[in-house]
Amino acid sequence: MENLNDKVHSLEVFMATHDVQCEERWKTTFNRLEEIDETLERIESKLMKVAGGTILFLSSLVVTLTMIILENI
Repeated sequence: MENLNDKVHSLEVFMATHDVQCEERWKTTFNRLEEIDETLERIESKLMKVAGGTILFLSSLVVTLTMIILENI
C-alpha cells in the first residue's frame, strides 16, 4: 500500500510542477503574441501611409498629364 501512496505522491508532485511550467509558458506565449500584434499594427500603419502617398502621387500625375494633354489640344 505504501508503494501506491509513493506513486500517488510522485504524480501529485509531477502535476504541480507541470502546472507551474505550463503557466509560465502560457505567460511567455501571450507576451510574445502581444509583441507580435503590436509589430503587425505598426507595419500595417506604415503600409497604409505608403499606399496613401502612392495613390496621391499617381493621382497628381494623372491630373498633371491630363492638363498637359488638354493644353496641347
